[in-house]
Amino acid sequence: MRRSMLVFAVSVAAAVTVAIAPASGIGPGGWDRVGHGSTTSTPSLNGKVSALNTQRAGYLYAGGTFTNAGGIASADLIAKWSGSTWSAIGSTPLTNAVGAEVRAIAYDTVSGKVYAGGTFLNAGGNASADFLAVWDGVSWQPACTSPTRPAFTGNVDALQIIGPTLYVGGEFQDGAEIPTADYLLACDLSSGASFSVLPTDGYFNGPVYALTADSLGTLYAGGNFINLATLPAADYVAAYASGAWQAMGAGAGQSGGAVTGIVRSLTVAGTKVYVGTDALDVAGIAQADHVARWDASALAWSAMGANTAATNGWFPTTAYIYALGASGSLVFAGGSFQDANGTATADMVAFFDGTRWRPIGSNGAGGGPLPAEVHALKVFSDKLYAGGNFTSAGGDTLARDLAAYALRLPDNSISKVFSSSYVGAGVYNKSGVGQARTVSILKGGLEHVYVKIQNDGLVATSFKVKATGGTTAIHAHYHQIGVSSPWDITSAVRAGTFNIGTIDPRESTVIGVSIYANTNSGPGTSFLITTRSVTGTQPDAVKAIVTTHN
Repeated sequence: MRRSMLVFAVSVAAAVTVAIAPASGIGPGGWDRVGHGSTTSTPSLNGKVSALNTQRAGYLYAGGTFTNAGGIASADLIAKWSGSTWSAIGSTPLTNAVGAEVRAIAYDTVSGKVYAGGTFLNAGGNASADFLAVWDGVSWQPACTSPTRPAFTGNVDALQIIGPTLYVGGEFQDGAEIPTADYLLACDLSSGASFSVLPTDGYFNGPVYALTADSLGTLYAGGNFINLATLPAADYVAAYASGAWQAMGAGAGQSGGAVTGIVRSLTVAGTKVYVGTDALDVAGIAQADHVARWDASALAWSAMGANTAATNGWFPTTAYIYALGASGSLVFAGGSFQDANGTATADMVAFFDGTRWRPIGSNGAGGGPLPAEVHALKVFSDKLYAGGNFTSAGGDTLARDLAAYALRLPDNSISKVFSSSYVGAGVYNKSGVGQARTVSILKGGLEHVYVKIQNDGLVATSFKVKATGGTTAIHAHYHQIGVSSPWDITSAVRAGTFNIGTIDPRESTVIGVSIYANTNSGPGTSFLITTRSVTGTQPDAVKAIVTTHN
């Protein structure tokens, strides 16, 4: 249900609070820092985030080039976030080597083991743990067996677990000394035994940068390869099911493939596979630029939204999609792009709501929220987390390398005029700081304020409103503008039980507040109006400051 402001001939003054999950400091552009470093004035991370994983309940794993997370010196290249605190994986770093990076993380829900892949050597001091290592609860160890040398001789860029098997993609050849294991190797999770899923050497003729699996257990691989398994249409992305590789549709590729450029990211929702690619016009569809959807059930490609003219894709001609994520009906894309669809805030990260693409927040000054690339995206604890090499997020310089945006985010603002002069838009706190209006009332008289409640989150949601403050001699009545029944919501707002109903993203509704001052009232008081989502996420509040005069 969509709410909008409807003008009624009534005056009201209100203080509204929307509650959203506790945050460490939402900036003016709506993005939140993820903890802090050794002091509350230092960023939590000191380097790029390239990988995120949420397979272990209650934790977000982050990997990259950072050498400190949350002020923990041993949290090098990989660490975990509980939603409130950072912790290291073990008591010693994965590696102290300069320039090393974790690019992929997998978590085995059966054994509880953590797998990290990247550019490092000698993980945990183990000479055989190069480019891929597993944390077994005690130490870092090699993850895949190999006869005489480490299993990998080149970077590991992607990991995917399906049943008892770990699939490893990257820039290596002859994985585990198997001639047919170029750029992709499979390992048994229990024994570590390595094997190839390619019967002939050279089936992959270029790196694998992305792996994912759909709900049927089909493996998808994306990267910089063509004619995989000698299939003319298996260019840049392909599927592996029932022991065989399969092309994904056809188009105008080098050999008839649907995708004509490097695939850098993949994600799934059920049997829908989302592909991030350098290519335009996937499967010949003019609107399918850089991000397209493959339906594994219908065996068909489709575009996801379009530009305003509906003649082309939403992303700019040159764009690199390094990360994709999905949650419910939402799809998230991150990478290197600016001003998508000519929108000033559509830089580096965006989301698809099922119909169209939208920006996510801003820098608080009308520009894009992130000044540099996004390399990882995950939804965790009702927030979207974006990792990359950016130095600020949403205008907050402490939200660097990793930042979060609430899926359900109320934004209250307050005005003395129904249709204009609202203050507090884009300001998020539960104390009303920066979101206040002062109103002067003649003793024995009445004045009004209006509270606009906007959904700045990414999903439609319901909000609850609670008002506190006032005195017996200075009191307020609350009304929901544009709603005839119940119009007077005073008792529910005072009790904190009033639900304004579902608001779509970027839509709003207005609460009117009528403030009365008795003839014997004191010099003044204030009303705090707080809004929170019904799921209990970060609240936002505005304040009506009342002065009285004779």
